[in-house]
Amino acid sequence: MLHRRSDIFSSARKGAVVKKRIACATAIIACAIVLSDLSFAATKVKIRGYVTARPDPDTLLILEDAIRLSPSTHFELQNSTAEGARPITMAELTAGTLIEVEGTWTERHKFAAEKISCDAAQFERQIYGDAILQTEPTDADAIAGNQPARLKADGELLVIDEKTKRNWKVQDLNHSQQTPPSQATPPGLVGNEVKYVGVRGSEGMIEVEHIELEARPPASAYRIPGDRKILRAHDPQTQIDVLEIRKGDKLEGRLKLFDVKAVQDYVSELGVKLLPPAADVTSRALEFRFYVIEDPSINAAALPDGTVLVNTGLLGAVQNESELAFVLSHEIAHVLQAHQWREANDTRAKKVMIIVGAVAASAFVRDLGLFLGQLGLEAVVNGYSRRIENQADRLGLQNIVDQGYDPRSAVRFFQTMVEKYGRSSSAIWSNHDSNLLRGSFLTVQLGRQYPKGQFDHAIVDTDSFKNMKEVMGPVKVM
Repeated sequence: MLHRRSDIFSSARKGAVVKKRIACATAIIACAIVLSDLSFAATKVKIRGYVTARPDPDTLLILEDAIRLSPSTHFELQNSTAEGARPITMAELTAGTLIEVEGTWTERHKFAAEKISCDAAQFERQIYGDAILQTEPTDADAIAGNQPARLKADGELLVIDEKTKRNWKVQDLNHSQQTPPSQATPPGLVGNEVKYVGVRGSEGMIEVEHIELEARPPASAYRIPGDRKILRAHDPQTQIDVLEIRKGDKLEGRLKLFDVKAVQDYVSELGVKLLPPAADVTSRALEFRFYVIEDPSINAAALPDGTVLVNTGLLGAVQNESELAFVLSHEIAHVLQAHQWREANDTRAKKVMIIVGAVAASAFVRDLGLFLGQLGLEAVVNGYSRRIENQADRLGLQNIVDQGYDPRSAVRFFQTMVEKYGRSSSAIWSNHDSNLLRGSFLTVQLGRQYPKGQFDHAIVDTDSFKNMKEVMGPVKVM
């Protein structure tokens, strides 16, 4: 009995000690949270994105973040003397304006702005654009005949009227460009380049002042630099399927393929389904190939020859098929718009040539971005210029709308990335622009192009996507 009472007292003392420890731990955690919040609030940071709404004169929204303005908020207009720039005040900042804000977080999604900067050049009234037609123009004859027409190009809707100056000589193009050997009959205008100048109208469409139709990019625009090739192979040492990067007979690197066939098949079939008509009429016949590689980073990359690499980390991060469809459509646009070739030519005079070092061909590539950078393809994974990335985003949205998907999923994906990885981080597409910038641009573009937003019956998810995720199982995501 004495032993029993002793055990009871001992248990009581232990319980009291445990409770005291729990109370101390709770107090420590509470103090840490308070200190963290104080430190967070006191730290000045910068965020960059497009204004998505202005609910009242003292608030700007960038996605879900409310930027609070005050009489002490300083406004800086950069490049105000640039040609075509328009003076603007902070009171005139509206949806679609790209801004950089400096200040402090006061609460979750609430930001006190001390300084707002924006580039005056973005307010230039005229819009200059150029893009390769990814779908056949329905009003091509009307454009050629100086009739009013509408043209879906560059992820925009172009409005052409009697005042529009046109250089739309189809017959000249038929003589100057070659038809790929795989095509039995000459194609239409899809795949040709269009250049235009115009202004954005009140309904979001671009009212075109001048438009030109030009030839397709040369066959070299769709080759990997150095005439390298991506080949599927079986590694004899590890007995796994790989992708080999070869330059002639020289093996430069290997990428490990994800070893679940159902996942590979699903991504490949979805990618092929998303291809717009331009995929069949490039100057060099493209064979789009979609591969899932084992890599935990939330990333995808498209090479000029039509090879699209999708990381397992990306598949682990997307929540439905419409999100994945947007990512793939974005990468497809990079290929069809010959972005690698165009950016290399646009910046050739300024570009510092990369000296390709020795690559251990027997080893697997551990850092795809670094490896492709060594091959002169750094923009493929590190991001193109803001102008080109915006174009790929616009065309990606347009493509998934054409395919019946809900484009709002693209915005929701970036909102998820903001919550999980932060606003300034670049979890998606390696070193591309920040999640906040990408998500806010897509929100603005949706408002411009689809103001009525009739997507309630659009595709968000499918059983095929759910089955793929189940078969894939848990994967590491970074």
